[in-house]
Amino acid sequence: MQSRRMRILKAALPSLLIAATKPMVGGQAVIEGVMMRSPHSFSVAVRRPDKSIVVREREWLSFSQKLSFLRWPLFRGATMLVESLYNGMSALQFSAEQAMNDVDSKALSTTETKVDGKKLDMTLLGTMVVSMALGVLLFKAVPHLAAFALGEFLGHDGHSALPITSSAFHLVDGAIKMSIFVGYILLISRFSDVKRIFMYHGAEHKSVHAFEKGLDLDVANTRIQSTAHPRCGTSLILMVIAVSILVFAVVLPWIPPVSSNNIIQSLFTLAIKLPLMLPIAGIAYEFQRAAAKYPNNVLVKIFITPGMLMQRLTTTEPTDDQLEVSLTALRKAVWRESMAQEENASETEKAAVDELEVYANFAEAKAAIA
Repeated sequence: MQSRRMRILKAALPSLLIAATKPMVGGQAVIEGVMMRSPHSFSVAVRRPDKSIVVREREWLSFSQKLSFLRWPLFRGATMLVESLYNGMSALQFSAEQAMNDVDSKALSTTETKVDGKKLDMTLLGTMVVSMALGVLLFKAVPHLAAFALGEFLGHDGHSALPITSSAFHLVDGAIKMSIFVGYILLISRFSDVKRIFMYHGAEHKSVHAFEKGLDLDVANTRIQSTAHPRCGTSLILMVIAVSILVFAVVLPWIPPVSSNNIIQSLFTLAIKLPLMLPIAGIAYEFQRAAAKYPNNVLVKIFITPGMLMQRLTTTEPTDDQLEVSLTALRKAVWRESMAQEENASETEKAAVDELEVYANFAEAKAAIA
């Protein structure tokens, strides 16, 4: 028995060592490209209309590097959510400029302005605020009010069939929320532009898999990887919804009512739900990290199965051209990590790269980003 365990451990040791020494990398599909994030890098690669690959890479410093408490469990999930939203919007804006227009290879967004030495895109911040507001409206207010209306419709003698103080209300609310999310994905997946983004989403996952396995980051090694990944944002959203259903169903019934008027009480409960979303996102993030750490555990596989199945809607098999773009973004992020680890790396090498890099093809990019 002991020798068998030792053989298993020795067989697993190389992959365990690779996983322990590699930085955590994740990404997002954008318009005709992929964004990659690592602990020190924010990299975006986009295929231009002339088939060249343009890359914008910058040094990335998380809020948690300045405020250490943001690295604590629960806090880091909320921090990641806010940072991912901002970076995602920035990457989408950049990709739209590059994929739809023949712009100067050295030009940056003209809407960026300097504030305290850092670039701040006011248009981007406005878009982010509007997106957050629409998200709250669609995935918080609409399900809540729909559950309230359903309870009132099915009730009698002024009594709701789904009292706001009951767990049943929040279970129905969550079911409506989940239905809206799945319906939204099914709706947008019918658009040709979104289908291409879903292909780049698959390319992003395949690239990260190849990196995590310690493979050479080329198309041949990446093509055979899975398009599903346990740390996918789609899975995280599903996990956030599931955790919110559980938390609301357990916690909110214990909140004392503030009014006998059903409408006022419903609006009060909705107001309580909004700030609770940050700790809920933190809880979901911790679950996802644990799932990614122990992907072969039977209980973990059961837990992450809904999210992995959902990724069948949001990822599609990419073309080799799309894999090249994704690998270019990943290679640039890995380059930054290697610079951060080099004790003798010059400050110039470690500084943020503001000028765009343009490569005629992937072979040129692969040779340049070493």
